[in-house]
Amino acid sequence: MLDDFREWLSDNLRYILLGLAILAALLIIFFVVRFATGAFSSENKDADKKTEQTQDSENADSQDQKEEQDSDENALLKNAYPEVNNLIEAFYTAWGQKDVAKMKELTDSFSTTDEAKVTNASYIEGYENIEVYTKNGLDDSSYVVFAVYDLKFQDIETPAPGLAQLYVMKDDSGKYLIHNNNEDAEIQECIEKTRQEEDVIALTEEVQQAFDEAVASDEELKTFEEELGASANTASMADNGSMLTAKEDCNVRADATTDSEILGRLSAGQQVKKIDNSTDNWIKVEYNGAEAYIYGDLLQ
Repeated sequence: MLDDFREWLSDNLRYILLGLAILAALLIIFFVVRFATGAFSSENKDADKKTEQTQDSENADSQDQKEEQDSDENALLKNAYPEVNNLIEAFYTAWGQKDVAKMKELTDSFSTTDEAKVTNASYIEGYENIEVYTKNGLDDSSYVVFAVYDLKFQDIETPAPGLAQLYVMKDDSGKYLIHNNNEDAEIQECIEKTRQEEDVIALTEEVQQAFDEAVASDEELKTFEEELGASANTASMADNGSMLTAKEDCNVRADATTDSEILGRLSAGQQVKKIDNSTDNWIKVEYNGAEAYIYGDLLQ
Protein backbone atom coordinates (compact mmCIF):
# COMPACT_ATOMS: atom_id res chain seq x y z
CA MET A 1 0.00 0.00 0.00
CA LEU A 2 2.81 2.39 0.83
CA ASP A 3 4.35 1.68 -2.55
CA ASP A 4 1.05 2.50 -4.22
CA PHE A 5 0.85 5.85 -2.37
CA ARG A 6 4.40 6.72 -3.37
CA GLU A 7 3.57 5.87 -6.97
CA TRP A 8 0.42 8.03 -6.87
CA LEU A 9 2.32 10.91 -5.21
CA SER A 10 5.01 10.69 -7.84
CA ASP A 11 2.49 10.75 -10.64
CA ASN A 12 0.52 13.72 -9.19
CA LEU A 13 3.26 15.74 -7.52
CA ARG A 14 3.33 18.44 -10.19
CA TYR A 15 -0.43 18.95 -9.80
CA ILE A 16 -0.15 19.17 -6.04
CA LEU A 17 2.67 21.70 -6.27
CA LEU A 18 0.70 23.72 -8.80
CA GLY A 19 -2.33 23.78 -6.46
CA LEU A 20 -0.20 24.84 -3.52
CA ALA A 21 1.36 27.59 -5.63
CA ILE A 22 -2.08 28.83 -6.67
CA LEU A 23 -3.27 28.75 -3.04
CA ALA A 24 -0.18 30.64 -1.92
CA ALA A 25 -0.74 33.23 -4.63
CA LEU A 26 -4.36 33.65 -3.58
CA LEU A 27 -3.35 34.10 0.06
CA ILE A 28 -0.75 36.70 -0.90
CA ILE A 29 -3.29 38.60 -3.02
CA PHE A 30 -5.84 38.44 -0.16
CA PHE A 31 -3.45 39.90 2.41
CA VAL A 32 -2.15 42.58 0.01
CA VAL A 33 -5.70 43.71 -0.77
CA ARG A 34 -6.67 43.71 2.92
CA PHE A 35 -3.60 45.69 3.89
CA ALA A 36 -4.20 48.26 1.16
CA THR A 37 -7.86 48.59 2.12
CA GLY A 38 -6.97 49.05 5.80
CA ALA A 39 -4.39 51.70 5.00
CA PHE A 40 -6.88 53.53 2.80
CA SER A 41 -9.52 53.37 5.53
CA SER A 42 -7.02 54.70 8.09
CA GLU A 43 -6.10 57.53 5.77
CA ASN A 44 -9.79 58.33 5.34
CA LYS A 45 -10.33 58.33 9.10
CA ASP A 46 -7.33 60.60 9.59
CA ALA A 47 -8.59 62.86 6.86
CA ASP A 48 -12.07 62.91 8.34
CA LYS A 49 -10.63 63.67 11.78
CA LYS A 50 -8.52 66.50 10.39
CA THR A 51 -11.53 67.85 8.51
CA GLU A 52 -13.63 67.68 11.68
CA GLN A 53 -10.90 69.45 13.68
CA THR A 54 -10.60 72.09 10.98
CA GLN A 55 -14.37 72.63 10.98
CA ASP A 56 -14.42 72.85 14.80
CA SER A 57 -11.60 75.38 14.68
CA GLU A 58 -13.36 77.38 11.98
CA ASN A 59 -16.61 77.28 13.96
CA ALA A 60 -14.82 78.47 17.10
CA ASP A 61 -13.11 81.25 15.17
CA SER A 62 -16.46 82.21 13.65
CA GLN A 63 -18.07 82.32 17.09
CA ASP A 64 -15.20 84.43 18.47
CA GLN A 65 -15.50 86.79 15.53
CA LYS A 66 -19.27 87.02 16.02
CA GLU A 67 -18.87 87.80 19.72
CA GLU A 68 -16.17 90.33 18.94
CA GLN A 69 -18.38 91.89 16.26
CA ASP A 70 -21.34 92.02 18.64
CA SER A 71 -19.13 93.62 21.26
CA ASP A 72 -17.74 96.13 18.78
CA GLU A 73 -21.26 97.06 17.70
CA ASN A 74 -21.87 98.42 21.21
CA ALA A 75 -18.39 99.60 22.05
CA LEU A 76 -17.96 102.56 24.37
CA LEU A 77 -17.77 105.63 22.11
CA LYS A 78 -16.27 108.97 23.10
CA ASN A 79 -18.03 112.21 22.10
CA ALA A 80 -19.70 110.38 19.21
CA TYR A 81 -23.06 112.18 19.10
CA PRO A 82 -22.98 116.01 19.08
CA GLU A 83 -26.63 116.32 20.12
CA VAL A 84 -26.05 114.10 23.16
CA ASN A 85 -22.77 115.86 23.96
CA ASN A 86 -24.51 119.25 23.96
CA LEU A 87 -27.25 117.94 26.23
CA ILE A 88 -24.83 116.59 28.83
CA GLU A 89 -22.62 119.69 28.74
CA ALA A 90 -25.65 121.95 29.16
CA PHE A 91 -26.89 119.86 32.08
CA TYR A 92 -23.63 120.04 34.03
CA THR A 93 -23.13 123.70 33.18
CA ALA A 94 -26.60 124.36 34.64
CA TRP A 95 -25.71 122.31 37.70
CA GLY A 96 -22.59 124.39 38.33
CA GLN A 97 -24.68 127.54 38.00
CA LYS A 98 -27.45 126.11 40.25
CA ASP A 99 -29.87 126.74 37.37
CA VAL A 100 -32.67 124.40 38.39
CA ALA A 101 -35.06 125.74 35.75
CA LYS A 102 -32.61 124.84 32.99
CA MET A 103 -32.02 121.39 34.45
CA LYS A 104 -35.77 120.76 34.41
CA GLU A 105 -35.83 121.59 30.70
CA LEU A 106 -33.09 119.03 30.04
CA THR A 107 -34.69 116.13 31.93
CA ASP A 108 -37.98 114.27 31.73
CA SER A 109 -38.52 114.64 35.49
CA PHE A 110 -36.88 116.64 38.26
CA SER A 111 -38.09 116.13 41.81
CA THR A 112 -37.91 118.47 44.80
CA THR A 113 -35.19 116.16 46.14
CA ASP A 114 -33.20 116.78 42.97
CA GLU A 115 -33.67 120.52 43.39
CA ALA A 116 -32.45 120.37 47.00
CA LYS A 117 -29.42 118.35 45.98
CA VAL A 118 -28.41 121.03 43.49
CA THR A 119 -29.17 124.18 45.50
CA ASN A 120 -27.58 122.81 48.70
CA ALA A 121 -24.30 122.00 46.98
CA SER A 122 -22.93 125.51 47.45
CA TYR A 123 -19.38 124.16 47.63
CA ILE A 124 -19.54 123.15 43.93
CA GLU A 125 -18.09 125.84 41.69
CA GLY A 126 -18.66 124.02 38.43
CA TYR A 127 -17.95 121.09 36.12
CA GLU A 128 -15.06 121.31 33.66
CA ASN A 129 -13.55 119.24 30.82
CA ILE A 130 -16.71 117.22 30.27
CA GLU A 131 -16.33 114.15 28.07
CA VAL A 132 -19.29 112.05 27.00
CA TYR A 133 -19.04 108.29 26.53
CA THR A 134 -22.00 106.40 25.12
CA LYS A 135 -23.29 102.88 24.60
CA ASN A 136 -26.49 101.88 22.83
CA GLY A 137 -29.62 101.90 24.94
CA LEU A 138 -32.79 99.88 24.54
CA ASP A 139 -33.51 101.28 21.06
CA ASP A 140 -31.84 103.23 18.28
CA SER A 141 -32.73 106.60 19.80
CA SER A 142 -31.47 106.04 23.35
CA TYR A 143 -28.06 105.80 24.99
CA VAL A 144 -26.47 104.83 28.26
CA VAL A 145 -24.16 107.78 28.95
CA PHE A 146 -21.06 107.97 31.11
CA ALA A 147 -20.09 111.58 31.74
CA VAL A 148 -16.48 112.12 32.82
CA TYR A 149 -15.66 115.54 34.25
CA ASP A 150 -13.44 117.57 36.55
CA LEU A 151 -15.46 118.78 39.53
CA LYS A 152 -14.23 122.18 40.73
CA PHE A 153 -14.85 122.96 44.39
CA GLN A 154 -14.98 126.48 45.81
CA ASP A 155 -11.51 127.76 46.83
CA ILE A 156 -9.78 124.47 45.89
CA GLU A 157 -7.25 124.75 43.09
CA THR A 158 -7.16 121.12 41.96
CA PRO A 159 -10.40 119.76 40.46
CA ALA A 160 -11.58 116.28 41.40
CA PRO A 161 -12.12 113.87 38.48
CA GLY A 162 -15.52 112.24 38.54
CA LEU A 163 -17.86 110.02 36.56
CA ALA A 164 -21.67 109.87 36.41
CA GLN A 165 -24.00 107.57 34.51
CA LEU A 166 -27.17 108.78 32.83
CA TYR A 167 -29.74 107.54 30.35
CA VAL A 168 -30.59 109.71 27.35
CA MET A 169 -33.64 109.19 25.17
CA LYS A 170 -35.88 111.11 22.78
CA ASP A 171 -39.26 112.49 23.81
CA ASP A 172 -42.34 112.44 21.61
CA SER A 173 -41.14 115.52 19.74
CA GLY A 174 -37.78 113.92 18.91
CA LYS A 175 -35.81 115.99 21.41
CA TYR A 176 -33.10 114.32 23.48
CA LEU A 177 -33.67 114.46 27.25
CA ILE A 178 -31.98 112.94 30.28
CA HIS A 179 -34.23 110.22 31.69
CA ASN A 180 -34.35 111.04 35.41
CA ASN A 181 -36.95 108.54 36.61
CA ASN A 182 -35.52 105.50 38.36
CA GLU A 183 -38.86 103.70 38.51
CA ASP A 184 -38.36 102.25 35.01
CA ALA A 185 -37.02 98.77 35.81
CA GLU A 186 -36.16 97.92 32.19
CA ILE A 187 -33.97 101.00 31.81
CA GLN A 188 -32.33 100.45 35.19
CA GLU A 189 -31.55 96.87 34.18
CA CYS A 190 -30.03 98.11 30.91
CA ILE A 191 -27.84 100.62 32.78
CA GLU A 192 -26.72 98.04 35.33
CA LYS A 193 -25.83 95.53 32.62
CA THR A 194 -23.82 98.17 30.77
CA ARG A 195 -21.92 99.04 33.96
CA GLN A 196 -20.57 95.49 34.05
CA GLU A 197 -19.06 95.55 30.55
CA GLU A 198 -15.29 95.50 30.31
CA ASP A 199 -14.76 98.84 28.60
CA VAL A 200 -17.00 100.61 31.13
CA ILE A 201 -15.19 98.95 34.04
CA ALA A 202 -11.89 100.08 32.51
CA LEU A 203 -13.18 103.67 32.21
CA THR A 204 -14.39 103.62 35.83
CA GLU A 205 -11.01 102.40 37.03
CA GLU A 206 -9.27 105.07 34.96
CA VAL A 207 -11.35 107.85 36.51
CA GLN A 208 -10.84 106.43 40.01
CA GLN A 209 -7.09 106.40 39.48
CA ALA A 210 -7.19 110.01 38.26
CA PHE A 211 -9.19 110.97 41.36
CA ASP A 212 -6.74 109.24 43.70
CA GLU A 213 -3.82 110.99 42.02
CA ALA A 214 -5.53 114.39 42.27
CA VAL A 215 -6.22 113.93 45.98
CA ALA A 216 -2.65 112.76 46.59
CA SER A 217 -1.24 115.79 44.76
CA ASP A 218 -3.19 118.49 46.63
CA GLU A 219 -3.39 118.52 50.42
CA GLU A 220 -6.22 121.06 50.33
CA LEU A 221 -8.32 118.83 48.10
CA LYS A 222 -7.59 115.84 50.33
CA THR A 223 -8.58 117.75 53.46
CA PHE A 224 -11.72 119.09 51.77
CA GLU A 225 -12.79 115.60 50.66
CA GLU A 226 -12.27 114.30 54.20
CA GLU A 227 -14.19 117.19 55.75
CA LEU A 228 -16.92 116.87 53.15
CA GLY A 229 -17.31 113.22 54.03
CA ALA A 230 -17.50 114.06 57.73
CA SER A 231 -19.78 117.09 57.56
CA ALA A 232 -21.95 116.49 54.51
CA ASN A 233 -24.18 113.58 53.73
CA THR A 234 -22.37 112.38 50.63
CA ALA A 235 -24.99 109.66 50.14
CA SER A 236 -27.71 112.27 49.63
CA MET A 237 -25.47 114.09 47.14
CA ALA A 238 -24.79 110.95 45.11
CA ASP A 239 -26.60 110.45 41.82
CA ASN A 240 -29.60 108.15 41.83
CA GLY A 241 -28.51 104.78 40.50
CA SER A 242 -24.99 105.04 41.91
CA MET A 243 -23.49 102.52 44.32
CA LEU A 244 -23.20 103.57 47.96
CA THR A 245 -20.89 101.99 50.53
CA ALA A 246 -21.74 101.27 54.17
CA LYS A 247 -19.39 103.20 56.48
CA GLU A 248 -20.12 100.74 59.29
CA ASP A 249 -22.45 97.85 60.03
CA CYS A 250 -26.01 99.11 59.61
CA ASN A 251 -29.63 98.01 59.46
CA VAL A 252 -31.67 97.92 56.27
CA ARG A 253 -35.28 98.83 57.06
CA ALA A 254 -38.66 98.53 55.37
CA ASP A 255 -39.46 102.23 55.86
CA ALA A 256 -37.65 105.49 56.58
CA THR A 257 -37.94 105.28 60.38
CA THR A 258 -36.02 103.58 63.14
CA ASP A 259 -39.23 101.86 64.23
CA SER A 260 -39.81 100.05 60.95
CA GLU A 261 -39.08 96.40 60.24
CA ILE A 262 -35.43 95.41 59.81
CA LEU A 263 -35.10 93.61 56.47
CA GLY A 264 -31.42 92.84 56.78
CA ARG A 265 -28.05 94.20 57.68
CA LEU A 266 -25.04 95.53 55.75
CA SER A 267 -21.49 95.02 56.91
CA ALA A 268 -18.99 97.87 56.67
CA GLY A 269 -17.75 98.10 53.07
CA GLN A 270 -20.77 96.42 51.47
CA GLN A 271 -22.46 98.31 48.65
CA VAL A 272 -26.08 98.99 47.71
CA LYS A 273 -27.62 100.79 44.78
CA LYS A 274 -29.21 104.15 45.54
CA ILE A 275 -32.75 104.68 44.27
CA ASP A 276 -33.48 108.14 45.67
CA ASN A 277 -33.27 110.41 48.70
CA SER A 278 -36.07 109.97 51.20
CA THR A 279 -37.31 112.03 54.14
CA ASP A 280 -35.31 112.96 57.25
CA ASN A 281 -31.91 111.99 55.85
CA TRP A 282 -32.92 108.45 54.88
CA ILE A 283 -31.79 106.93 51.58
CA LYS A 284 -34.02 104.66 49.52
CA VAL A 285 -31.94 101.77 48.21
CA GLU A 286 -32.35 98.54 46.26
CA TYR A 287 -31.95 95.58 48.61
CA ASN A 288 -32.50 91.98 47.52
CA GLY A 289 -34.48 93.18 44.51
CA ALA A 290 -36.85 95.39 46.52
CA GLU A 291 -36.96 98.93 47.90
CA ALA A 292 -35.56 99.49 51.38
CA TYR A 293 -34.15 102.31 53.51
CA ILE A 294 -30.84 103.07 55.23
CA TYR A 295 -30.04 106.13 57.32
CA GLY A 296 -27.96 108.47 55.17
CA ASP A 297 -25.11 109.10 57.65
CA LEU A 298 -24.25 105.40 57.52
CA LEU A 299 -23.55 105.48 53.78
CA GLN A 300 -21.00 107.18 51.58
